[in-house]
Amino acid sequence: MRQSVTARHEGLHWTDVELQHEARLYPDKVRIESEPHTRLAALRRDNLEQVIARLRVQGRVPRVCRYALSVGGHWPSNSLDAAAAFAVLNSWKVGGEKKTFTDHHGSPDPELRAGWCEVRNQIRAGYADGVVVTTTSVISRNADEYERQLHWFHMHCAFVAVIAPTAYTGRL
Repeated sequence: MRQSVTARHEGLHWTDVELQHEARLYPDKVRIESEPHTRLAALRRDNLEQVIARLRVQGRVPRVCRYALSVGGHWPSNSLDAAAAFAVLNSWKVGGEKKTFTDHHGSPDPELRAGWCEVRNQIRAGYADGVVVTTTSVISRNADEYERQLHWFHMHCAFVAVIAPTAYTGRL
């Protein structure tokens, strides 16, 4: 059963609370922990659906920024073109060069990257409703940091769209 697109994700889900309680009561029981990427993908997807639905009800076309990391000083044209194509496929308005942001690959903290900060400024100022990236690792390989970014977008009624959310191998 799918959860309603109007449901808010705040704090832990009741099943997570129940599992934590059970782990404290029965510490010797063998447990299989879920992959954090799965939970974060659901959080991201639900927020995206909620924001898109709200915008459509208002009669607005979602406006998006494109964001990518450059490697070795090369302009990430393939990633940015893929982000534009993904946005067009979803009937979102793609901003031109003024809505295209990049950073050099290497800085692990997205909040220290000038391009990522500009994406967030566009969202904060109301010039964009979301950002399109190729993979989650473009934002952060660290699950906690990635989740903080998702929550920031959620709090600002904006979304993160990921072209290839399952392309990531390994842990976030």
